[in-house]
Amino acid sequence: MESLWLYFFPFLFLPNLGLGWDTGFGKLELSDYLIVPYLVCLWIASSPARRQRVQLLMPLIAAFLTVAAISTLSMPWRYGYPTLEPFYFSLLKLAKFTLYGAAGLMTARRIQGAPRRRRFHWALLGASGVLGLSHLVMRPWLDPKRAAEITEQNYKSDNAISVALAILICYIAALLAARYGTRRWRRAAALAIAVGVLGSFVSSGRGGWLAAGAGLLYLLWRRQRVKAAAGVTAGLFLLGVVGYLVFPEFKYDVDRTLKPDPDYVALYGAGPGGIDDGGRVAIWLFNAPRILEEPVLGTGFFHRGGLANHPFTGTHNFFLQMFLETGIAGGLLVLAIVRRLWKEAGHACARAAKLTVPLRAALVAAVVGGMGGEYFYGGITLLALLAVYAPVGGLPAVARRVPHKVVLLAREAVRS
Repeated sequence: MESLWLYFFPFLFLPNLGLGWDTGFGKLELSDYLIVPYLVCLWIASSPARRQRVQLLMPLIAAFLTVAAISTLSMPWRYGYPTLEPFYFSLLKLAKFTLYGAAGLMTARRIQGAPRRRRFHWALLGASGVLGLSHLVMRPWLDPKRAAEITEQNYKSDNAISVALAILICYIAALLAARYGTRRWRRAAALAIAVGVLGSFVSSGRGGWLAAGAGLLYLLWRRQRVKAAAGVTAGLFLLGVVGYLVFPEFKYDVDRTLKPDPDYVALYGAGPGGIDDGGRVAIWLFNAPRILEEPVLGTGFFHRGGLANHPFTGTHNFFLQMFLETGIAGGLLVLAIVRRLWKEAGHACARAAKLTVPLRAALVAAVVGGMGGEYFYGGITLLALLAVYAPVGGLPAVARRVPHKVVLLAREAVRS
């Protein structure tokens, strides 16, 4: 029972398997059913008595949840809706965000010591494999129409899945480049990356491809083992070439991104260099000034359309959306949380455990992915982000100090 959560974790990344349930407040995913028993498994497992690094992150998260709650709970008094349905919708979204956030933080609390950290890294391989393989098996990529139907039945969002895969792939690839773990683990990691990458190719999630590319570029820039990092990146590039030649849907998405249709460009415009960005930059520039309409409280967590005065489809930028929905204070707290995660990755304990570059590569992927869409309201994308942080979050908050006499004796021994 103590380690049950480790075996449960990869199943959170299963597709809906036809078990998704449409409600008046959105669609319940399979992971929404499984997250509660997963929390029970975490609760059963013991946590260390010592203070961990994840506990240093909790005050920032608690502050953001407080700001978001005040913004959301004040909606009925600030907006004249005839019913409370928009309020309930936002409140449920905040509850889902809190639920998945709690699962990620509790996961970090249960990772105590190197043996359990190694076992959790096996669980991350399982998550990447489940997520990628489910796309390859369940999505008939030779029939785009049927693929779209399968996607609607079994997945929340192709882009959200693709970003979750990007986060996991960048983290695992950086561990592999650092020669982390046993030879058996590294072989399994290479297989999990390959399955995850191929699954991402058939997901049509272009935001995830860009996020993964950014994370891998960071990996190349920071790795001391240049040959290992270059080898991993070359292998991923080769997978990209194979995917382009084998998967018609992937080829179509790449071609329309690099060479968008002239009629599309004339209607919607294109991003930097003529590359199709889905109108992201234009949407950001149009919606950014609206932050000043509700600078203190924002419009409410996931309060869109209606009287919120910004589109229900969102701004396709999670960070901008947080400024709009939770005010300037909420947006700054989200940025502070990201900054704290980056800082935690550079701690001495994280460097000693070879986790600095993997976590930061995954964070680069998460930030770039978040700038392309609102994928962190809950669900497996948020869970993937917190999961790659969990091994660092589980490290001791205060490193044990070696007595000064022991240091002097060690130095004397080295000299002699």
